[in-house]
Amino acid sequence: MNARLPVAVILPALVGFWSGCHSGGGDRPSADAASDRLPSWDGVQDAAGAGGTGGTLDASPAIPDGAAPPVSGAGGSGGELDASSIDGPPPRLRDASYSDVPFVERKLDLIFIVDNSPSMAPKQAKLQAQFPRLIEGLKDSNGDLPDLRIAILDTDLGTGGAWTSGSCGPQSNGSIYGDQGKFQMRGAAACGVTDPQALWLEYAAGTPANFTGDLATVFGCLATNLGTEGCGEEHQLQTLELALFVGGLGNEKQQTMLRPEAALGLVFLTDEDDCSAAPNDGMFGDKDGLRGESASLRCATRSHACGGNDLSGPPPAPGYPTTTAFEAPLASCSARTDACPNALDGVSGTDTSEPTSCSPLRDFSTIAGKLKQLKADPATQILVAGIFGWPLASDIYSTEPYKIAEIPNPNTYDKGHPQVFDLWPICYDPNHRPSKLDSTTGFDPDAAGWGAYPGLRMSAFIDQFGAQGLKYSICAPDFADVLGQIGHKLATNPYGATFPVTVVDGGADAAADAAMDATHDAAIDAREAGADRPSDTASDHAADRGSG
Repeated sequence: MNARLPVAVILPALVGFWSGCHSGGGDRPSADAASDRLPSWDGVQDAAGAGGTGGTLDASPAIPDGAAPPVSGAGGSGGELDASSIDGPPPRLRDASYSDVPFVERKLDLIFIVDNSPSMAPKQAKLQAQFPRLIEGLKDSNGDLPDLRIAILDTDLGTGGAWTSGSCGPQSNGSIYGDQGKFQMRGAAACGVTDPQALWLEYAAGTPANFTGDLATVFGCLATNLGTEGCGEEHQLQTLELALFVGGLGNEKQQTMLRPEAALGLVFLTDEDDCSAAPNDGMFGDKDGLRGESASLRCATRSHACGGNDLSGPPPAPGYPTTTAFEAPLASCSARTDACPNALDGVSGTDTSEPTSCSPLRDFSTIAGKLKQLKADPATQILVAGIFGWPLASDIYSTEPYKIAEIPNPNTYDKGHPQVFDLWPICYDPNHRPSKLDSTTGFDPDAAGWGAYPGLRMSAFIDQFGAQGLKYSICAPDFADVLGQIGHKLATNPYGATFPVTVVDGGADAAADAAMDATHDAAIDAREAGADRPSDTASDHAADRGSG
């Protein structure tokens, strides 16, 4: 059920894809003027070009007192680490009132996929500040957490060496494929991780198994250490695929994190859409005809459709290369489903270095299908939550259209193109709305740095999981309610039942087991009705966070 593709298939395919990439042209600047959208946020200084990890960034809301300080890690990918199997906890009783009833063990494997490109500094800070709300939401009526395994991924898969420097160039360890879908434990020891071989955080039988201190604080430290120097062509879905399914990249040991009997939770945090490309894709190359648009825009025009029309087509579509501005209601736009055949999906490849009638990005439904095969009952054992570029229902800027237009070229070295076409944000942080408008284009780079871009592929991927797919806007001024709701949903699935459990034999008969289940479910229902339950409505959501 955990099918893996051999590295002999993956790496040559990725080499083909990235062979056309180059650090010049109209791409976004990093230390060498080629990377992600890089605003000059008020109160936030990006670490790109300074050699930092982003851990010293100051972004609202402030990190709570007592949180572990960010630590500059060595940048290790964790691929060489050895994660030995941790034996399960011995049977224990829930409390004295059920001394003759078996303990119900809740198990959850939780993976965070966090965008680490330069525009993510303020969003990572929000995640660190409010992660305790997710932990609180996971607790049952007795205040107990499930047996947890928590792993962290970033979205950097590099460019196969096509860019020779900057955020999409080779890493210090020589990798030309970014972090290759490896679980990230940067600066783990300084964050409180006690096992030098740990690939994930483990919390079992109510006790930290491989770390000391507060779980939320340790996680926040590790997440902050991801930094914001990752490649700006984010591969959110393909990173997850390499992490869990591909063999030959050194990820086999981390794939043992997933327990068949445990629920699986996936949480994405990203401010741009998925750009997981098919093999032999040259659309990011430094080509004369493409220097008038950003590299990220190419991900949109070749994988999005509005009004049923391919955006890479002739006018009124913006075209590929982009030649004209375009605007449409977001509700009329969607991710394309006509992915080009490619070797990574087990079929013959397509040369997508030139304009194609099919979409050059990976088929999101294929990756979703692989995830579903991990569980016997994916409808109740898998939950996928996305905090991404999506409108804020309670904010006036939720009416932002899907818009492609010129912006000031962030690559100041490209004197031949003072403006380039780019996708505009679909939402803005209400505390950082557009106010400093460029006189030529009307674009506000500072506000855009706090905003996010339409995540149509992310939305379509989440839709593959039906009621077990949750969507939230990354433009929320803080993530308190968002993370609280995700924690609550992970603890109790949408059908009202607790997630998969293991009954540890305590000698009770079937009647006692049934009584335990009924009492536990009733307690969960009571907690859902109480004040601890996060608000589910837009109005309550807005009221709970105040005027922020």
